Amino acid sequence: MLYEKLTIPINLPRPYNNEINIEYPHIALIKQLLNSSKTNETSIINLFNNYFLEKVSLKVKNIVENWILIFIKNIVPIILKSSDKDQGLYQLLRFIDNIIFNFSYLEELINKKFTYDNLSNILTFSGYMTNLISQDKKLLDILDPDYAMRLNGNITFYQSTFDKIDSNIYDEESLLDALRKNHRFLKFQILFALINNDIDIQRASNEFSLLAQATLNKTLEIAEKKIIKKYDFKCDQYCIIAYGRFGTMTMTSNSDLDLVFIHNDIKKNSKKNHRSIYIDLFRMVINILSTKTKEGMLYEVDTKLKPSGKYGPIASTFSNFKEYQENKTYSWEKIALKKIRLVSKKNKFTSDVSSLIKKLQSIPIFSKQVAAEVKLMRTDNKKPNSNVALKSSTPSKWFETKYNAGGQRDIEFLKLFYLDPLINTNTHEYDKQILFLNKMEKMFFKLDQIMNICYLDEKQDHLPLKAISILNSETNKKDLGSLKSSINLGKIEIYNTLNEIIERLEKDS
Repeated sequence: MLYEKLTIPINLPRPYNNEINIEYPHIALIKQLLNSSKTNETSIINLFNNYFLEKVSLKVKNIVENWILIFIKNIVPIILKSSDKDQGLYQLLRFIDNIIFNFSYLEELINKKFTYDNLSNILTFSGYMTNLISQDKKLLDILDPDYAMRLNGNITFYQSTFDKIDSNIYDEESLLDALRKNHRFLKFQILFALINNDIDIQRASNEFSLLAQATLNKTLEIAEKKIIKKYDFKCDQYCIIAYGRFGTMTMTSNSDLDLVFIHNDIKKNSKKNHRSIYIDLFRMVINILSTKTKEGMLYEVDTKLKPSGKYGPIASTFSNFKEYQENKTYSWEKIALKKIRLVSKKNKFTSDVSSLIKKLQSIPIFSKQVAAEVKLMRTDNKKPNSNVALKSSTPSKWFETKYNAGGQRDIEFLKLFYLDPLINTNTHEYDKQILFLNKMEKMFFKLDQIMNICYLDEKQDHLPLKAISILNSETNKKDLGSLKSSINLGKIEIYNTLNEIIERLEKDS
């Protein structure tokens, strides 16, 4: 990209989304702002104002000229006083560029009651939040100092918002857009509360998970009504299982939903093809959640954890799920099964599934089998399943924590090995090792949460000072260097320990 070929003499982050086209004038303006010896508040305001006025036609110039100038005069001085003014100016450029032709939004910026301090905090902290607020002027309401935040750690707050949406809206696109607008408004409240230190990272994660659950509940309500209308059939014999971060209620701002769909076995003498109806229901659920409209999408849905992975059907019967889990799973699938949650409404069938899962979770996982699979992941990232295989066999960038060597996946394997009395013979040493792994796991989680808020897509080594401050506070580190060092050293220790155990188990085979 052109951006990467130009030298900018500050630690400025790269574009936050690979899909965003950063044209040369953007870069030229930033270079002009930063390189000029005459740069001051007035010159920056004039540069911004002139740049954006050149983009609009003469027909509308008179309409927007005052709006743009008033806004820039209000926001620039505040950004310049911030600890991340360079990033703030860059994000301001992106923000105005996104709304320059949205005249109602420009007018709202001048007339709506909100604090420029709050907007500056967003611009200097979060590329992700900057992107969200540029999509929807209603989010400015949340920046109003009189706005009452109602986060209370209870799903009813989110559920009540979605309940106001008429699920009988005939126009499906309007319905999907309404869901997305409300979801964005709710998510932004969580994000804003976090960057303002009103809630901590763990609390934010719980709120993101509650929001996801409320969204899924509304999605199921819509899909079930459509099924009744289409087939005159009530779907009440199914269950949805959540894996991953949704399953453990530890979601980040951009977590996807790892879902597995199960329905009851269909009677052979049934007059209707009920299996196809359930599959239609599940497809509706996935489409409602993941279809992109002009208002974006709700969640990416990952169903690769279903029986037989990406090659299996979208939904399993109860008996097929049982048979697969008992006889055909890899060790990592058994591990994943220990951290799942039923996320569909309770009924007789969900009780049956729950009982089965408890039984499956009690089945022992053998260390030697796990060791063989982990070794295979190290040598062939397509087996046994590329979804969990390591992307690298050596510790990588400090902020990459999931599938890389010494990351979260390796921690899960180590914890399992430590349960084996043949590996852990010393109780004191066991407690010490588990304590270390839990500490690293929490550190990885908090880093992921902040990184996902700061960036839209590609993660960078650069972090805003406010983000560093939050991370240091929550991980008890004095500075970013200490955090990086702890993460890198921890990943090396985890990776090496895991390799030693695997080699030991191989020799004992």
